[in-house]
Amino acid sequence: MTTLPQSRPGGLRRPTFAAIIALVLLLAVAGTFAFRNFSGARANPLADATLVPVSRGDLVLGVSATGRVEPRVQAELSFPAASGRVAEVLVVEGDAVRAGDALIVLDSRQQAAARDAAAANLAVAQADLQALREGATPEQIAEAQAQVRAAQGALTQTRGSVTDADIAAARAAVEEARARLAELEAGAKSDARARAETALAEARAELERQRAALASAKEQARLNVEAAANTVRNAQSAYSAAYWDLEHVRRNGTDPRTGRSLNDFQKQDFQVAFDQAARNLADAEAALQQARIAYETAVQNEISGLQTAEARVRAAQTDLDTLLAGADADDLAAARAQLARAQAELARLTGAQRAGALAAQQANLEAARARLEQLTADPTASDLARAEARVAQAQAQLAQAQAALDDLTLRAPFDGVVASVNVAPGESVGAAAPVVLIDISRFLVKVTVDEVDIARVRPGQPVEVLVDALGQTLPGTVLRLEPLPTSASGVTAYQVTVEIDPAGALLKPGMTASATIVADRRDNALSVPLAAVRTVDGRSVVSVVVGEGNERRVEERVVETGLRAGDRIEIRSGLAEGEQIVIR
Repeated sequence: MTTLPQSRPGGLRRPTFAAIIALVLLLAVAGTFAFRNFSGARANPLADATLVPVSRGDLVLGVSATGRVEPRVQAELSFPAASGRVAEVLVVEGDAVRAGDALIVLDSRQQAAARDAAAANLAVAQADLQALREGATPEQIAEAQAQVRAAQGALTQTRGSVTDADIAAARAAVEEARARLAELEAGAKSDARARAETALAEARAELERQRAALASAKEQARLNVEAAANTVRNAQSAYSAAYWDLEHVRRNGTDPRTGRSLNDFQKQDFQVAFDQAARNLADAEAALQQARIAYETAVQNEISGLQTAEARVRAAQTDLDTLLAGADADDLAAARAQLARAQAELARLTGAQRAGALAAQQANLEAARARLEQLTADPTASDLARAEARVAQAQAQLAQAQAALDDLTLRAPFDGVVASVNVAPGESVGAAAPVVLIDISRFLVKVTVDEVDIARVRPGQPVEVLVDALGQTLPGTVLRLEPLPTSASGVTAYQVTVEIDPAGALLKPGMTASATIVADRRDNALSVPLAAVRTVDGRSVVSVVVGEGNERRVEERVVETGLRAGDRIEIRSGLAEGEQIVIR
């Protein structure tokens, strides 16, 4: 603060220039303060504020998500049987069917026969039960009595089929086979070995004798050939001399040795001598040929005779070797087999086999008697129970066969539309579903809702579904929420299934749809912009305009809020419709 100058006592003094300046400044400050106080009291408090009225209307809290339209139910239908041949296909794609309609029929001949057989078995079981209740007929009793007599006869025949002589013969056969086997296993006896050695020695001696005799005969034949050859040479020389003597006589007419003339008789003598020499030569040549044939015969006799003698030696040697080597394996096997057969025959006649046959025949007789007693006696409770059980079993088998036959016809499990048919008549069905059936009475849209909004979603909530392809919004309902989340790209979300009513719209599976789930709503509720509500000391406060004209002013008022829907919030109390509130 500025200090004003003090007046001097004893006279009025003139103010200084500084004092005047200070006074002016003081007055200016005071004037400014007074102007501000005056102008503040008169300023408009709503000058810089936005006023909005409290209005009434519908508040909707929605959760939006997108998905694709799916049929309400899609079933890949197949036959219970693993395989079968298609006999008839009754539908095509796009056909509307009712629950229970036949779609595809397989070849059912075998199952039909099985069903008929089961029906026949049931009839037999029912007939047996009825017969048991009514008792046996005279024909059945007579049949049972005949069976008893037949069993008695068979038992008697079995008992008398084996005599003591049969058993003795069988035992003798066993002893003989056993002795034969023992003989073979013991090997050759000494006398047999001596006989074999003697036979071998004799064969060898015969061989040597044959070799000497045949060699001598061959040598004699060779000598005869040489002698015949000499005779031929002599005859040839005589023939040559006679020939030239005759030629000399023919040319000269004189004796070839004395040179004197010859008459015709003498000349004839030379001709005769020549003819004789020619015959002698021919005879000598024939004799030589005969000697040669005899020699070749002797050679062949030596070869064949030696071969025969050597063969006898080898045979004798083989016999001796066989005896020394013991019995042959085949002979031993045959002897053992013979012994086994003999023992088996003896066992059949006297052992367990015969006892078993007698026991079997005895059992047959007892069974026949029991059957006869059963027919002639009243049925017991257990018999009736077994017969009734057989009827029940036959009924179950018939039901099973009928079910198997019914399974060869593929039927629609619900009302729907055939989406695809994957077989043709004559083909065999396999693991793939032959028919796909869809229910399009209603459709589903599966959307993914973020974890932030999932707490607002519950089954049964209404949904507004905008189908992009149709440009049409259809009503829907939240059908279910998946309990487990689906995480993609690090975002946790939950799948929500919305069911929508097509209401005649041409919905198709696969169409894209935008769903807005109505999580909450208030109809005809008071609401204000969310920006108008502030929180002061834990309470919701709004600025409300009160008064009129120049008297209008702003009043802070505590309100009770409700549903928040977008940029608006419900006012449950504290405000009235039409009141103005301030948004700053």
